[in-house]
Amino acid sequence: MLANLLPGLRDVRAPLAAGCIWLLTLWLIVEERVPTRERARGVWASLYRLGGLMGPAALLASAAFAAYLVGAMVMVRVATVNVQEARKTARLRTIQMMFRPRVSKLAFDDLIHFLQVQGRVPVPQQGEIWDPEREQGERGLVNLVARDVLGETRQLRIKLLIANYDLFNEYDRAVGEAEFRKNVSYALVGLAAALSWLYSPWWALLLAVPLRLYIAGVGSERIANDVIIQAVVAGLLEPATLTGAAGLPAVPAERGA
Repeated sequence: MLANLLPGLRDVRAPLAAGCIWLLTLWLIVEERVPTRERARGVWASLYRLGGLMGPAALLASAAFAAYLVGAMVMVRVATVNVQEARKTARLRTIQMMFRPRVSKLAFDDLIHFLQVQGRVPVPQQGEIWDPEREQGERGLVNLVARDVLGETRQLRIKLLIANYDLFNEYDRAVGEAEFRKNVSYALVGLAAALSWLYSPWWALLLAVPLRLYIAGVGSERIANDVIIQAVVAGLLEPATLTGAAGLPAVPAERGA
């Protein structure tokens, strides 16, 4: 039963936690402008009367719901570059792009071997002269494939759920951790900025906390991407990038020789 509840809790905790911090930041900014119960008029007087009728428990539930709505509206999802953007970037810059998909070196090397077996990337021949430009181009091609594969995450996660639930749960857990840590870090940056502006510049030291959280979120995002790449390498997933019209042509082995 707990295993069935966990995916739902992962979807709630990130917007709820971030929303609470954003509401706290907003309260610090507008606190002095909010009238007291004795001086309240109009809407503020109605809100005070409503709060008195609801009671503490209902007020807490309403505040949590408001925090969730705020967090859901400003929440940043873990997403990778899609196929069209990846190819546009390749045309405008070079095949060795500045923004690479967040995957570990082990997963990237496994993808290289997988593409070599498929014939999309040539296998180095014994005694072949090493060409740095060719190697850079081939790794850039693998980089494009990785970006395109991760650009299909919304479709691939459904296929992964059908193919292997345990592996999908590992992927979903990593995505949940990444989204929680990143969104909380963004909210803490806003809180630190508000505290520094309202009270003392020393509150800027609080930025060390969201920085550490963001780095941890990037690590969780890399783990999630590794799960997708390794599922493709293991044959559990067949992305359209490699099997359909979106697939990249194989690099001729004679190229650059």
